[in-house]
Amino acid sequence: MNTKFSFKMAGLALAITVASIGGAAAYSKYDVESYRPSMQVAAITPLSMQFFCAKNRNECRGGGSGQVTMTPDLMAMLKQVNVHVNRSIKPKVDKADVWTLNPSEGDCEDYVLSKRSMLMRHGVSAGSLRIAYTHTRRGEPHAVLVVRTSEGDYVLDNLTNSVKTVRASGYNIRSISNANPMNWSAG
Repeated sequence: MNTKFSFKMAGLALAITVASIGGAAAYSKYDVESYRPSMQVAAITPLSMQFFCAKNRNECRGGGSGQVTMTPDLMAMLKQVNVHVNRSIKPKVDKADVWTLNPSEGDCEDYVLSKRSMLMRHGVSAGSLRIAYTHTRRGEPHAVLVVRTSEGDYVLDNLTNSVKTVRASGYNIRSISNANPMNWSAG
């Protein structure tokens, strides 16, 4: 009986809180209709990323702006880096999931790390560069580099030389690094 009463009181408290927030929002200066609450769920940083960062600390820094301003020059740079790295690395499936920077052959994570490094060397904010896991159209696990810009998020992918928005890429992001690449959240 005591447990039922506790649950009822908790439900009543929740209902009162929700009702009072709605009323307060009606008098706020913010557009309530456009407000969409979001919840980020923490994800575990891939173990291979942790090993890579232990060996390459300067490649795993975050910081700077979490978003860059999209300009024609930035888009040209994104396209150039995507094509350059795609042509520089020969595709090869890792037997052991070891992430490597600028290898002669490698898998999707190696492409992502190489593109991220090159963009940082060209002045793109590390905080705007995100490593994301998704699945290919065939259902295979796949990593891509996501660049957060003022005009949306863009994907650099070793499966295409085109730079596309996340939406146009057709990918459903499963997990993604934050501005600090050692912190990840579920997509």
